[in-house]
Amino acid sequence: MAKLLTDSEFQRFSELQQKQSSFTITPEEADELRDIVAHAQKRRDDRAAAMQSIETFIQQFDISPDELFSAEQIGDAARTFGLIPAAKKERVLPPSFTYNGKPYQWTARPLPDDIRVPLFDAFKAGESVKSFIATLKDANRCAATIARLERETGAVYAEALLEELSVTRTQVDEAAAKLPA
Repeated sequence: MAKLLTDSEFQRFSELQQKQSSFTITPEEADELRDIVAHAQKRRDDRAAAMQSIETFIQQFDISPDELFSAEQIGDAARTFGLIPAAKKERVLPPSFTYNGKPYQWTARPLPDDIRVPLFDAFKAGESVKSFIATLKDANRCAATIARLERETGAVYAEALLEELSVTRTQVDEAAAKLPA
């Protein structure tokens, strides 16, 4: 009932309902209470009709949930209603590279020598590794990639080269702190 009435209407409704329950309500107040209830019922009916129209249009035009809501909104709703676990797991994907047209993912296992050698050589020489990185648009993965390369090689990536990747030193340091020991 509260969401169908304005704050002032709901407050007056509560006052009149209390008077009614204590049998101290006047006929004029009883009429006012009936008007408030009728107003709330009309709003409820209007809302129900609007929802029905929306459902009809969604079916008629075959609108999918991902057209109406972002993936994050859908996930939040699923968490709210207990369809998936409430805790959001931060999913960190491993660094990905391409070299000579072949994709590589740098998981817990070391990179194969056919990419590791040219990648590490370029990194240690202070050259750009932008051409190796497959996920340039993902700043977090780029930062994780540079952090891991710095740890593995002992070299520090130049600030200008970080800017080329649209990554800051702070992001690399944060990614380095998240790397497993």
